[in-house]
Amino acid sequence: MVLVAMCLSAGCGSEDRDDGARPPADPPSRSTTSIEDPPGQEPGEEEPSGPAVTVTDDEGYRFEVVGMGAGTVPQIEGEEVSAPPGHVFVHADVAVRNLQEDRSAPLGDLLTNWYIDVPRSAVPEKGGLELCDDGSEYCADGISCLRTDAPPGEDGELGGVDEKGRTIPAGATWRLRCFLGRNNFASPAGAEEVRDSVEPDRIRLFRVKDPHGFKFALEEAGIDLEIPLG
Repeated sequence: MVLVAMCLSAGCGSEDRDDGARPPADPPSRSTTSIEDPPGQEPGEEEPSGPAVTVTDDEGYRFEVVGMGAGTVPQIEGEEVSAPPGHVFVHADVAVRNLQEDRSAPLGDLLTNWYIDVPRSAVPEKGGLELCDDGSEYCADGISCLRTDAPPGEDGELGGVDEKGRTIPAGATWRLRCFLGRNNFASPAGAEEVRDSVEPDRIRLFRVKDPHGFKFALEEAGIDLEIPLG
């Protein structure tokens, strides 16, 4: 079975709203906008891999997310974690902008409602991915992220129990590298390795409506949107 993302056309978007003293109470929504100057893009950096996607979380906070590509690495820098020979860690790179101009916004939605999936053929026989049903063409798990543009000397890991480290300041953009797999503290140290035969264009990043009830048996009903990665 192949996961089918909800449409990202302009007709699926949410209308602009005025951010007041409290976040809006509307349910999660999505839309796309053009990317002439993508959030966080600097001269000489990689180009975005698709249009911006506007996400509204369950608490009403709004974010703009831009896919910046996907790939694999044999080791996660700063985590002292290496994949065994013939295996790699899968990652999706994104730029996330806090659309609230007057308050910081928590990244809880990103760390709980977002998943990466890869072809089942890339998953080791004793793989530890959370969602890998028999007969599924793809296998998925939650994500754990590092902030790749963190200031020198600042820990870019978004896991752990430090809520401040999971909050984007008002109007700011963060570059994130999100890995397939997570442990109880959403640390990249819990990333799951896959076979190095996985191709970057087969890596997908998507958001689900209900992370507690999401199962691959309910693919089309459970997926809210997919972030283009290339």
